[in-house]
Amino acid sequence: PGADAIVAVQPGGVGERLAAAAGGGPALFAALDAAARQRDVDVRYDHAAERLLTDVVGRVIGVHCVNGEGNAVELYADHGVILCCGGYEYDEALKRDNLRTYPVYFYGNPGNTGDGVHMAQAVGASLWHMNQMIGRAIGHFELDTGGEVNVLISIGPPGYVITDRFGHRFADEHGQAMLRHDFYYDLLLYDPVRNLRPRVPCFWFFDESRRRAGPLTLTHIGAPAVGLYDWSADNSVEIERGWIATGDTIEEAARNAGVADPTPAAATVAAYNQQCGEGGGDTFCRPSETLVALTEPPFYCVPLWPGGSNTTGGPRRNQHAQILDPFDEPIAGLYAAGELGQPSGLLYPADGSNLSAVSYTH
Repeated sequence: PGADAIVAVQPGGVGERLAAAAGGGPALFAALDAAARQRDVDVRYDHAAERLLTDVVGRVIGVHCVNGEGNAVELYADHGVILCCGGYEYDEALKRDNLRTYPVYFYGNPGNTGDGVHMAQAVGASLWHMNQMIGRAIGHFELDTGGEVNVLISIGPPGYVITDRFGHRFADEHGQAMLRHDFYYDLLLYDPVRNLRPRVPCFWFFDESRRRAGPLTLTHIGAPAVGLYDWSADNSVEIERGWIATGDTIEEAARNAGVADPTPAAATVAAYNQQCGEGGGDTFCRPSETLVALTEPPFYCVPLWPGGSNTTGGPRRNQHAQILDPFDEPIAGLYAAGELGQPSGLLYPADGSNLSAVSYTH
């Protein structure tokens, strides 16, 4: 009572670690956090929102949570409830049923388990953009303890080749090197003859010069930025873990990484190297300055998966941020903001365009 808002977040304290980190998304979160703390806002960590509370006529009046001690807590709103609890990056059923390929992995907040989607559905919300996501090719790695680490992969500087599961190049890798989102769409191909997706995963080849250039991920965002995993500066720990396959030849590195047929992979890299030396242009029209041959052993190979920072789907909302039912009528007392049901539809247009996703009509 008397507070402007109550914020309920998932257990684990990820929000607190984000606020203390520097650069990128953590810096944005820290700015928003600082602005919220200037107002009379009761911020409650370790309160996992599970259900919306409604009155006898269906108006949303609060939220049912479970706190860090496992106790049920009901929080009531004077004016309305705003769902801004992220997407469904860690809800396997929602990803499998809605996204354009599977499996898909995300390097965003592990607390984004689709709770906002489920809570909104339970009170009659219509959904939109459930098949869209902020996509790239990313790294997905299994820990010995049974957990996982998902990271944004930085394939630059130049000297890179990406092939499908059978060792063949299929697209201009420059988009992935620039961390654009167009390369993700090249991963979605389905082969009806072989009944498989030949680019899930795909495989990134590089040589010793790239290994020495620095970590394969950007350490100021995602899991490394908030202390969920510390990527080694020279990639040696990840090589020892087996996440980065190595070999004296491209064929050996491909075999160790799990490429279905290492021989075409070696031939693909050899053809690419020849194009670099000829100066006649690349098969996939890559910019000439990126055509750097892979010549310095040992060679390395890493599987990359469709993934990214976040999903975009969720409850549909209007220009007033009100969540709508299937008949375009606002659900009384219920609003949404952020990535949960953001406006990006059939395509995600450009880096950062979802930062302004507060409320739009469809």
